[in-house]
Amino acid sequence: MISKNLRKLSIGFLIAILVAITAFPTGNGLPTGITDQNTTETVIANGCTCHNTNNDMTSSVIVNLTLPENFTSGETYTITLNISGGPNDLSEGENQGGFFVTASDGELAPIANDTFVQKPFGFTHLTHTTEGNDYRGWTFEWTAPSEDDVSVQFVAYGNSVSGAGDGAQNDYWNKQAITLYGVNAVIEIEENEDLSGPQKLIYAFAIIAVTLSVVVIGNQMVTKDQGFEDVLKGYWKSIYPWLTTTDHKYVGIMYICTGFAWFFIGGILGLLIRWQLMEPRVDGDFLTYEEYNSTFTMHGTTMIFMAAMPIIFGFANYLIPLQIGARDLAFPRLNALSYWLLPTGGIVIYMGYFTGGAGDVGWTGYTPYSSGDTATTPGTDFWVVGQIMLGASSTLTAINFLVTMLRMRAPGVTMMRLPLFAWSILITVFLLLLSIPVFTVALILLMADRTFGTLYFNVEAGADPILWQHLFWYFGHPEVYIVILPAFGVLSEIITTFSRRPIFGYTSMVYAMATIGIISFIVYGHHMFTTGADPLFRFIVMLTTMLVAVPTGIKIFNWLATMTGGSIVLKTPMVFALGTVITFTIGGITGIVLASIPIDIALHDGYFVVAHFHYVLVGGTIFSFIGGVYYWFPKMTGKMMNEKLGLFHFAMSFIFFNAAFYPMHNVGLSGMPRRYATYDAALTDMNEFISIAAMIFGLAQLIFVYNVFYSYKNGEEAGDDPWDGWSLEWATSSPPPHNSFTEIPTLKVAEEEE
Repeated sequence: MISKNLRKLSIGFLIAILVAITAFPTGNGLPTGITDQNTTETVIANGCTCHNTNNDMTSSVIVNLTLPENFTSGETYTITLNISGGPNDLSEGENQGGFFVTASDGELAPIANDTFVQKPFGFTHLTHTTEGNDYRGWTFEWTAPSEDDVSVQFVAYGNSVSGAGDGAQNDYWNKQAITLYGVNAVIEIEENEDLSGPQKLIYAFAIIAVTLSVVVIGNQMVTKDQGFEDVLKGYWKSIYPWLTTTDHKYVGIMYICTGFAWFFIGGILGLLIRWQLMEPRVDGDFLTYEEYNSTFTMHGTTMIFMAAMPIIFGFANYLIPLQIGARDLAFPRLNALSYWLLPTGGIVIYMGYFTGGAGDVGWTGYTPYSSGDTATTPGTDFWVVGQIMLGASSTLTAINFLVTMLRMRAPGVTMMRLPLFAWSILITVFLLLLSIPVFTVALILLMADRTFGTLYFNVEAGADPILWQHLFWYFGHPEVYIVILPAFGVLSEIITTFSRRPIFGYTSMVYAMATIGIISFIVYGHHMFTTGADPLFRFIVMLTTMLVAVPTGIKIFNWLATMTGGSIVLKTPMVFALGTVITFTIGGITGIVLASIPIDIALHDGYFVVAHFHYVLVGGTIFSFIGGVYYWFPKMTGKMMNEKLGLFHFAMSFIFFNAAFYPMHNVGLSGMPRRYATYDAALTDMNEFISIAAMIFGLAQLIFVYNVFYSYKNGEEAGDDPWDGWSLEWATSSPPPHNSFTEIPTLKVAEEEE
């Protein structure tokens, strides 16, 4: 009896030893997979820590579990699991990866005679075998539960290993969790009560604004011994004229202030993007992937439509009547309406943050992302409506400027005597009138698709989403020149004044700007090189895109010629102008590079493009108009801005702008895609450098804000013409009177004066 029991015990002990040997981890990275219940629970709780001692997932590994759209009770489905990313220095046949997958219901099972996948000991998960360890892709089966009105949670872990047997150093893992619904399941959308990062910022700004208001009002009550109502009445008397004004100068200042306010909001969103990209992050590590999509959408929308364009309209509002010798714009009330549509439209666009999620379709609003069944984010509806309001504002503004400049010029102010800034606005007006209505109509059609179920952009109904791209970029590329041509006008005014010489080649400068405006409507197709457009169309667009370099080069040459023949005075406006010429030239050269079809196809969706358009729009437009603030601030306020603070602001901005955006060319050439919330870990160091430089660049703009407020209160008296300017705005007082001129001036040339 004892010997019989001993024999059984010995056999059991031998089996236990064999099992232990089989389960023992080797240098091949767990070739027999996850084989015991305790390990199963450990993996679910902590991840595949046997392959990474840091216990951290990494976005460099992508786990892709392919499931059906839904399931029917009792049906058996073939499921694939693929892993990509991680170590790349692998030889064929070496240990490459492993997996662990579990389902909350139904039954997982290997496919018959499959030697790569196992279901160890009848547990509810699947894992790889020794043979399956040599791959990063597996196929297995799942039988649905007996009821199809429920949901099933799948969790898949994937290891991407180096085959070195170190178990940690070069091995990485990630996971994917998916909820699969039965055909009769009721899908309940859980409301996320947690605030997103941008929402928190908005609430923080609101709290700060309320706090500052309380402090200011309280200080007024204490220092001047006034009651609360008296303080409010005093502020209302100050605010009311701004709310009801039709004076082009007041409206212009409101445009400028609103534009820079949106610029800082958009800049904060940009810094959120850079913080997200400080390192490769998994979903929700800082921003969720959905929040990231909304953030870069709102960043681009804010910077283009709510920052750059209002700043341009603001300078145009303030300066154009002064430069042509008019008392105001042709339609003052229409001008006020145009302005108030701007902040209203911006607020509507941002309402998405409080209704379930801001627009997440990019600043281009590409269909079918914005029109398909998946485009359900409420913020996208607000984005569309707000954009329509902004388009109406721009169209009304363009009509107002066109009539004013053609019909209200002072005696002697002929077309070829207009300042170059006025010419840049006139050409911009034509671009607006020819492009904005097309975009507005496209937005209305998109709103009809989303609201009324029409089928203008619905792919399933046979519509072509490429139609949206044609409509958008017919507006979108002229939009680039809508924001850069006025910057050229600002540069021309500043360079002329501080070179102490009239612009070299005035007539050629006018024709160059007009040529750029015409070509802008032809070259829009270079944004669509990757859409399968007709080869002849792409070839023509490539040539015309390169052709834009000719009139642009004429302008740069004329600026250099003006400075070469002049006597340069290096004040803050001039320093910003010189910096703008440098940064815009870099952006223009990279634009010519991207005009080449094969190069564009390779780089189109990479960070090289991000670097290019930031050099054009920030380094070109924003730098130019910041220089314009330093230049015309004395005219608007009667006070000089602090020169030392201005030069310090330029130095910090120029250095860290280039430090932030120039390396983006490199990460783009290294394969980093744009619009992605994460990236390959090999690019971490460069992205950390870019993000830190961007943060410093953003902080540097606070110097500019401080200088504006400090100079407005404590700046030196400017006089009527502190820069010895050439154009008519310097012929009136600083700031100008209510009607701009005490009497309408008459412009005379030197020969007429003699």
